[in-house]
Amino acid sequence: MTTHYKAVFFDLDGTLRLPIPSPTDAFIQFARSQRIHIDDASTRRVKIWAHEYWSQDLLLSAEMARLGEDAFWINYSRQLLETVQATDDIDVRACLVREYFGTDYAPEVQLAPGTPELLARLKSAGYILGVISNRSQPFSNVLTELGIADWFDITLAAGEIGCWKPNPAIFDHARAHFADLTAAECLYIGDNYFADGIGAQSAGMTPIIFDPDALYGDDAFSCVTELSEILAFLEPHPA
Repeated sequence: MTTHYKAVFFDLDGTLRLPIPSPTDAFIQFARSQRIHIDDASTRRVKIWAHEYWSQDLLLSAEMARLGEDAFWINYSRQLLETVQATDDIDVRACLVREYFGTDYAPEVQLAPGTPELLARLKSAGYILGVISNRSQPFSNVLTELGIADWFDITLAAGEIGCWKPNPAIFDHARAHFADLTAAECLYIGDNYFADGIGAQSAGMTPIIFDPDALYGDDAFSCVTELSEILAFLEPHPA
C-alpha cells in the first residue's frame, strides 16, 4: 500500500544549501596538493567517516570541552588524515590542514539545483514543508539569502531546543507543531546517513538520503542524487 505523505522536511547544510567545495572535498583537494595519495576508495571512506563523526553530538561536545577549539580542530584534521591512511608526519600535516581551513577555505554557497521548482511544486500540492537543521542558531536569514524562506511552514535549529540529530526528539518537536500529523506521514530528506537517516527513522519518519556522491547506494535507506527525485516517493496530492 502506498503511504500518503502530508509533510516533507529537509536538512539544510549539504542538502538545500551546498558549499562548493564541501569541507571533505576541500580536505581531499588540499591533501592531494600536499602529495598525499587519496584514491576513490579513500575518498568514499573519509566522506562516510565525516558524516558519522558529525552525527555524534555527545562525543563532539565532550571533545570540544576536553580539547578546546583549536586543539579540537587539529585533532579532527588528524583523524581525517588517519582515515585516508596518511600517517607520515601526521602532527605537522594536521596543523597544516587546520591552518588551511582557518585561513584559506572559502567555499561558494549554492542552492541545490532545482530547489525552488521542487518547493513550489510541493507547496502547490498542499504539503507541509519544513527544515530541521543541526545548526546551533536559527537560520531564517540563511534561507532568505538563498531565496527560499517563504516556502517553509517551520524551521528548527537544534540549538533552539538543545537537541541534536540523530536524536528523534528533534524530529518529534518539529512535527508536533502540526495537529494530527503522524510520523508515518512525513518524509525527511538529508545528506547525512547517520544524523538524518537514522534519526528520522528512529522518529518514525521515512528518510531519503540526498546522496549526489553515491556514497551509500543500496544501504538501508532510499537514496537520490537530485532533490527532484523525491517526487517519485510522493502522491500527486497529500491525503
